[in-house]
Amino acid sequence: MQYCPHHQSLTNCNKVLLQGALGAWHDAESVNQVTKSVIPDKQAKSCMSQQPAILVVDDQSSNLVAMEAIFDGEPIDLVKASSGQEALKLLLQRDFALVLLDVQMPDLDGFEVAEIMRSNARTENVPIIFLTAISKDQRYIFRGYESGAVDYLFKPIEPEILRSKVRVFLELDRKTRNLRDSLRLLQQERDHNQMLLRSLGEGLLGITQSGNVFYANPSAEQMLGRPLNEIIGSRLNDIFLLFDETGEQTEWALTELLNACGRGESLQRDDLFLRRDGDEVAVEITANPLQPTGPGITPHGVVVVFRDVSSRRHREKALVQKSQLDSLTGLYNRAEFELLLRARIADANRNQTSVAVLYLDLDRFKTINDTCGHHVGDLVLKTAATRLKEGTRDSDLVARLGGDEFVIVLASSEPRRAASLVSGKILQSFARVSDIEGTKIQISTSIGISIYPDDSTNPDELLKCADKAMYQAKASGRSNYRYYRG
Repeated sequence: MQYCPHHQSLTNCNKVLLQGALGAWHDAESVNQVTKSVIPDKQAKSCMSQQPAILVVDDQSSNLVAMEAIFDGEPIDLVKASSGQEALKLLLQRDFALVLLDVQMPDLDGFEVAEIMRSNARTENVPIIFLTAISKDQRYIFRGYESGAVDYLFKPIEPEILRSKVRVFLELDRKTRNLRDSLRLLQQERDHNQMLLRSLGEGLLGITQSGNVFYANPSAEQMLGRPLNEIIGSRLNDIFLLFDETGEQTEWALTELLNACGRGESLQRDDLFLRRDGDEVAVEITANPLQPTGPGITPHGVVVVFRDVSSRRHREKALVQKSQLDSLTGLYNRAEFELLLRARIADANRNQTSVAVLYLDLDRFKTINDTCGHHVGDLVLKTAATRLKEGTRDSDLVARLGGDEFVIVLASSEPRRAASLVSGKILQSFARVSDIEGTKIQISTSIGISIYPDDSTNPDELLKCADKAMYQAKASGRSNYRYYRG
């Protein structure tokens, strides 16, 4: 367990870490309300409701009765013992705020009882007032104080003086008990907060103002793939390596992070980080100030909470792909193609290049579907998609518009040359006989080509031009390509 820097108490540190981790607690009072739930109110008040106990020790029963009379009506629990042995037994059974101890007693006198009390850890701090009728000789008084007495009264006792002295010690006892109860509650609160921090499913790091880690919970150890002794004291940038979407390593902007947290802002970001074992993990990161701050006040540090969102990212990616891709071939679908075509045209305008659109339609596909069945027809479409991808670059756009119609978009400064090369490769590829579930099938395609901006500057019209050129290719005997000629 690590202590918070700058002399903060451990309990306060845990509160602040919890506040930063859970985010919903915007002030210290909110944290206090939650941590108060650790100890029920009845339990917290139980010790306060008990009356303080005073032990009166005297071998004369008349003196014990007199003491009862003196303290009649006082809010105390008066316990009586008629011997030193009985007093010591009672002292080991319960707590007393004060002992009023007679000096002259048989077997064990008051001095001996006091010396035994001071030698026992349970009773060494219980205050003792000696009550005696023996000589006021200084040596007896000194012996009483040497034995551990805090005061020395001579019989006959003046009741008001005794009550006044007892009230002083009862007040001291009350404050001591309050302090003890507060410390107990703080300890339980600290243990409870620490349990919450350790049980968080998210990784949690406490970062000092200089960028060093002073606290890490077990989830952080697991996610970072490092033991606690390697994390504590390390620089955040050394153990938490972040990467952007391009795979380039990025640095923690710690100064910016501290300044933002100093303004009371919580920062959130999504990143990829590299575990020690080399695995990349998608994480969602939240940063909060280590303690409440005000304008112009720099926080002592930052609480960084991070959680693995790789599964969520995969699901989101799958949903995006489902909306963008054709389910049969894995190529872009028509809706996504229309968006991407506009983007490619915008890129061409910026780069002062051109775009070639190749519109492809499989030849006699309906005959294949009718004679071999839709299942084989689907396999033919998947085979065609594979050959289109093999005949193009990764940067080229390949999509299925629907049915047996496909489209390819090429960005080039020499669009006609690029379109002719790609069309030739595709026709050559399609010339190979396909073996589909034991059936030899010859697939061919007709290709129509339009050029941006020569044939049209409108994306929809550009696609129509390529479609018209494709029909010209079919009319010319199929398995060839033709450029649009308005």
